[in-house]
Amino acid sequence: MMASPEDYFRRNGLKPMPWGEVLHAIETRLAPSALETFRRLHRNFIGYPVEHTCRAFYDFAGKHDLLDLLASFRFERLCRIAASLSPLPLRGCSVLELGAGGGHLSGYLREELGADVSVADWCTENLRALETEGFEIFMDAKDAALRRKRLDFILCADSLGEVNADEDSWLREPENAEDPEYADRLEQRYGFVGKLAPWKPLLSRGGSVLLFEPIGLPFFWEGVLASFRESAWKAEILGPDPAWGIVASPGV
Repeated sequence: MMASPEDYFRRNGLKPMPWGEVLHAIETRLAPSALETFRRLHRNFIGYPVEHTCRAFYDFAGKHDLLDLLASFRFERLCRIAASLSPLPLRGCSVLELGAGGGHLSGYLREELGADVSVADWCTENLRALETEGFEIFMDAKDAALRRKRLDFILCADSLGEVNADEDSWLREPENAEDPEYADRLEQRYGFVGKLAPWKPLLSRGGSVLLFEPIGLPFFWEGVLASFRESAWKAEILGPDPAWGIVASPGV
């Protein structure tokens, strides 16, 4: 019998934790100098969300065994995404998770939904850990072994949007959604379509991208939908319950 997302994640050592509790737990694991480094890297990533600050933060978290704590802070979010994936026909399908992190969703897909899961991530520490758990790992879309695969699904769960240029939150203001260029500005700031371009050829005929981001604004998702369709993807909005997202397939 398939476990519920909540039961699965709890069984694998996660539990709901507010950020203050996560920080307290991190303080008990890290020496003072390492704790100061963690705080600096986290501050840099939150304040300046670009590739190198993201990579530095998650590499540090992986090296210091903090990914379970960060995932526990996202416990409810992970459950919502997993619940969105559960009804999909994933059994026996080839799925690649981009930005797999600690591999919690990948584990759920493999162990509970019966998918054949491989993973990609920027952070070498994450990939080493995921490889020990039996996942086939890839660094990027240029990997020759990956290019020989044909993927039924590519999962991007709160991974593509972490690096963005929306520091002033222009896209989150409802009145700005009336701008005729809103979808273009969204792509300029988040770059979902551009980030997926190298991965798009790896999808099998009829394959789909499943994109989730922790942004609960209907007009934002209408803009994402328009951006995908303008770039010749077939796309539909998922959500709002259990989680907002997009399912998109390459156009013919």
